[in-house]
Amino acid sequence: MLTGCGGSDSGEAVGGADSSASAGAETSAAAAVKPLTAEELGKASLVKADVAGYEVKAATKAEVAAAGAVKVTGAECEPLGRAVAGAAVGEPEAKVSRRVTGNGADALSAEEEAVDINVGMVTLASYADSDDAAAALKSVGDAVTACAGGFQWTAAGELLKASKVGQDKAPAVGEEAVAFSAVTPVDGVSAPWKVVVFREGATLAHFVVSNAGSMVSGKDFTFPADLVTAQADKLT
Repeated sequence: MLTGCGGSDSGEAVGGADSSASAGAETSAAAAVKPLTAEELGKASLVKADVAGYEVKAATKAEVAAAGAVKVTGAECEPLGRAVAGAAVGEPEAKVSRRVTGNGADALSAEEEAVDINVGMVTLASYADSDDAAAALKSVGDAVTACAGGFQWTAAGELLKASKVGQDKAPAVGEEAVAFSAVTPVDGVSAPWKVVVFREGATLAHFVVSNAGSMVSGKDFTFPADLVTAQADKLT
């Protein structure tokens, strides 16, 4: 199911009067935040040493190509389809992605982990300015509401469907954050994909995680918040 997730390890380019004046100045200052370069995104991305109990690998070229080919039915739902596929939302100027697998510091036994292991993608994307990054993040939150009844997308030639979308409690990281779950029926089992996106200046950090055990049982699983915390620490 993570076919179609991805990004570029090399970070290739993608693409009262007084109070009012003060607010305007703050907005202008925020918008003027310099976006991180591809090289800087790479340095800010997670590595194995940052997250105990996880394997961290660069996204492959095939994953990069598949992510770029993701198509979502309905423009209002596009941010959700891209987020679930592991791609950045909106129009970033540069991005990098890492594939992350594991259960964190409280790792399970080898037998348990083979069944319940978390599999995810972490994508960092820089935008022209903080306003563009904020708009991209807002599009995710808006889509959670607009597409609560579900949506569908095509990745690597396969049509995938989410039967429902629900807002989750966003972690207290970055300047603002959005979290949601998309329930996808696969072979008669409805399992959740969990997504968190947070903004730090002109950069968005996108996380999408599924759980192998959940894909079999349909049961819920706990989003690995330690990944988000570790990435937030590297961006601040």
